[in-house]
Amino acid sequence: MLQLNYKQVKESNEVFKRLNQMRRWTNVISQGPYNELAKQALNCIIAYLLACYAEHDGADIVWDRFPRIALYRAFQKIYVAFNTPEFKYEEIFKISGIDKAEFNKATVAKIAGVTDQDFANFLNEATETDEERIYKAATKIATYIELLELAKYYTPEQYNEKLINVLEEIREYEDVCGMDQLSDTSNPIFKLLQFLSGSGLRYHVRWCECGYLQECTILGHLFDTGCFAYIMSLEENPSDEKLAAKRFFMGIFHDVAEAWTTDIPSPLKDFIPGFRPACEQYEDKKLEENFYAVLPNFLKERVRDVMFEDPRNIKKHKAIIKGADYLSADSECWRQYVLGSRDPYFMGAMERRLPGIESGTVALTPICKQLFQYFRTYAARLNLDDLDCDLDNEVKTS
Repeated sequence: MLQLNYKQVKESNEVFKRLNQMRRWTNVISQGPYNELAKQALNCIIAYLLACYAEHDGADIVWDRFPRIALYRAFQKIYVAFNTPEFKYEEIFKISGIDKAEFNKATVAKIAGVTDQDFANFLNEATETDEERIYKAATKIATYIELLELAKYYTPEQYNEKLINVLEEIREYEDVCGMDQLSDTSNPIFKLLQFLSGSGLRYHVRWCECGYLQECTILGHLFDTGCFAYIMSLEENPSDEKLAAKRFFMGIFHDVAEAWTTDIPSPLKDFIPGFRPACEQYEDKKLEENFYAVLPNFLKERVRDVMFEDPRNIKKHKAIIKGADYLSADSECWRQYVLGSRDPYFMGAMERRLPGIESGTVALTPICKQLFQYFRTYAARLNLDDLDCDLDNEVKTS
């Protein structure tokens, strides 16, 4: 049982920042939406669906391993793998005779170095499991989806070579239940995943009206929301990893409806009387028409189980999921200031959380509240709210 501490949580947030910055497919493009944070979110969506297929087929799935695997891979990407394709490392290991296990040993050592050994061991316990194999299978489908989106940037020869490599990697996981269906380009679920990965979630930039310096998309936002929901649940009750895993996936799916509704700003939802519940009704309608209608019955029920909008989840999980959602947003605001933005809106967004936190409608566990206060302090030290006062003084004394 892991006892979380502030260093572990703060360093996890640092990983989210770097994942958001790390570009993918840099041999042909360098675009903000194609970053590792978005890729990790897509991995998790597909992993959940594959695991549901496996469980429906009779497999005994240990759900609480998935958040650990996701966090382990996130740290590995930032501190070990970077944006070098996995197969290149494998080729180097093969030529040199280095055991592939050294790569994972390096990952554990790096995680321990920036957090502590307990956290590194906790994440590492989920590796070399059936659940990790499911997760790795999901990453191959996610890569395939991204490659199809980016085909136009390759020459025909480059694209065919890359496509052959990706399809070979997919075939390595053909024994994973659901792999045939979810990697079939003619399957409606594959087409749904393509939509979510592309125009549905990846290109919807949050804070689009503000002075942002780093693109934060709805797709990427899903990943750190899921991780914060998991972290807060573990902090609240370290022994209930099953509940923490459920909340992790609730965070991963919590804004999927925005693929059809877009990200309507919260201030507007609260400004017009009755507009927030109307938006929620609209989201439910779009999910029924475009999301659930595509899924087989067994999968439809499993997805509903982790949807924030489902009435069964509201009472028990709403405060934690909203807390994770807002903490992710505050992390995004902090990232803008770290990169040099001076837009005071981001600081205002953080401050608007306080009434909900104080009333208890938005939950923040003590360690995560400490992270929230770190974001606020960072913003406050920029003295963004003093500008008007300084200008007034200059006018009076000139």
